[in-house]
Amino acid sequence: MFDDFAKDGVAGDARQPRQSIDWRRYVPGQDASALAALFRASVSTLAASFYDAAQRAAWAAAADDLADFDARLARGVTLVARCDGEFAAFGQLFPRDHVEMLYVAPAWSRRGVATALLVRLEARAREARSTVLTADASAVSRPVFERAGFSLISSELVFRDGVSLPRFHLCKPLHAANFSG
Repeated sequence: MFDDFAKDGVAGDARQPRQSIDWRRYVPGQDASALAALFRASVSTLAASFYDAAQRAAWAAAADDLADFDARLARGVTLVARCDGEFAAFGQLFPRDHVEMLYVAPAWSRRGVATALLVRLEARAREARSTVLTADASAVSRPVFERAGFSLISSELVFRDGVSLPRFHLCKPLHAANFSG
C-alpha cells in the first residue's frame, strides 16, 4: 500500500545533485497558501510557451479564492512533493480514476517530479480498482502524460473568465492483470 510519508530521490539535471523528495498527503488549511503560490508560478512561468498572458492570467485566477482552492485540494487524493522544506509539486486524483491536477514549481520542472507524481497517482487508482485513468491536460503537461502511457482521446476549448484555453482529454487503460490479490 502507498506510504503517505515516503521519501525517494529525484535525479536533477547535470548541474544539480540527486535530491530527496518527501511525499505526503495534502493538509487542508495548512498547505493551501503555498500550493496556490506554486500553482500560480507554474501557470505563469511554465505555460508561457503555450498560452498567452490573458490565458495564463485567467487560468491562474483559479487560486484567487483561497478557501475554494483549499476545498478543491482537500477532495479526492492530493499528494504533495517537498524538498528541503519547499513545495516542489502537487497532484490530485479525483475522482478515483481521474488526474484532476498536476503542477510542478518552475525550479523543479523537467526533473522527473511530475512523472513520479503520476506513478503515485496511478498506484492509488489501481488500489481503488480503477480500470482506466483519465486526465484533462494542458498543452504544457500533455507530453508528461503521453510519456507515462496516456493516449489522446479528444481536444477541446474551455473558458475561464471569458478566455479560451485548449486542453486535451487523455486516457490510460489500467489492465486487470496488473492488479494484485
